Amino acid sequence: MRALQLFLILLLAGDMTASAGAKLEIIPDKLDFGRVPQYTKYYRKVVLKSTGDTPVRINKVNSFCDCILVPFNEATILPGDSLVAEIEFFSASYSSDREWRPHFYYNGPERDKYIRVMADIVIDHRKLKPIYVNPHSIVASQYGDSVQREFPLYIINVTSETVPLKLIYNDDEFYDLDFPLYILPHDTAVGKITLNDRGIASEFEKSITFEYINEKSEEKHYSIPVRRKIFKPNGRK
Repeated sequence: MRALQLFLILLLAGDMTASAGAKLEIIPDKLDFGRVPQYTKYYRKVVLKSTGDTPVRINKVNSFCDCILVPFNEATILPGDSLVAEIEFFSASYSSDREWRPHFYYNGPERDKYIRVMADIVIDHRKLKPIYVNPHSIVASQYGDSVQREFPLYIINVTSETVPLKLIYNDDEFYDLDFPLYILPHDTAVGKITLNDRGIASEFEKSITFEYINEKSEEKHYSIPVRRKIFKPNGRK
């Protein structure tokens, strides 16, 4: 009986030790933008959560590449709380499959946490198979005083097979997204974004990521940038 009691005490102590101190969890810990063209910006929000019993103090962030921007370098997160950070990725002149691992250095026993940022960067998106998006980005800008709310997106299937689609990530802060579920053979699926009132009044840069099934029945990702600028005549704001 004493042996069992001792075992339970040690087990409980082990559980308390495992949860003690500062502990950081990043959700999600992998950002797969999939196929993207060169010289284009993409965005993705991640949640930094403090899951230990003392505050997480992030004292440094290193992306190891100018192509990835994290919007802060220091932060404190109380136990049970979380911080939302929007990661910016710029495809620049890179090509083919690439991966980066931005590190978050903090005061926990692990000392650092990293996330994986992945992209398949292409030179000419119009030569992609089985699908490509044309144009490769949604420009929801305003020129003058005329306001347009709806902006289409076109996904082209260049194969003889139906291609299923699945939305993976969309930030609906500025717009609503109508996204197709599949594309018929040698056809074009049409979606659209509709600016909400906040989107009409704002300039922003966001991105959409969706999943498609390729000719090898593999799940792949594809991202579309969405940006808006407001151009007023004669320099008016």
